[in-house]
Amino acid sequence: MSTNNSTQNDQAEEALKQLKEHLKEFKDNNDSKGRGQTLFEMAQVEISRNNKEEALLMLVEAYSLVKELGDLSYICPIGELLGQLLYVSGSREEGLNMVQEAFAGLKEMGSDEEAANTEHLLDAMIAHSLANPLPETDTDS
Repeated sequence: MSTNNSTQNDQAEEALKQLKEHLKEFKDNNDSKGRGQTLFEMAQVEISRNNKEEALLMLVEAYSLVKELGDLSYICPIGELLGQLLYVSGSREEGLNMVQEAFAGLKEMGSDEEAANTEHLLDAMIAHSLANPLPETDTDS
């Protein structure tokens, strides 16, 4: 089992190394779309390695890059994954809003299958938040 984990870690390291090279090229060429997509891919690798904090930073940057471009085909998948990470990191409302925006964007694009999948995700997130409310914080002090 540890050999398998070691192989997976080596593959993840190699993937990240290649993606970092691509990221530098896109940065040098002032290609925001390429940078956003590459950061998204890097974040997915980091999530597979359970590095959620690193992935979150990459997704925030990727999202801001593609949001400026206004291309829903990039905004929606990045926003959906960012929303999920925000949600599990404790920023539930912000996470739900991001996934809701991704759902709306997918519907706007006519991506019915992806929209249906995102709607199921959103329903599951809402059900989870209702079944597992966060403790009330005292804001009166």
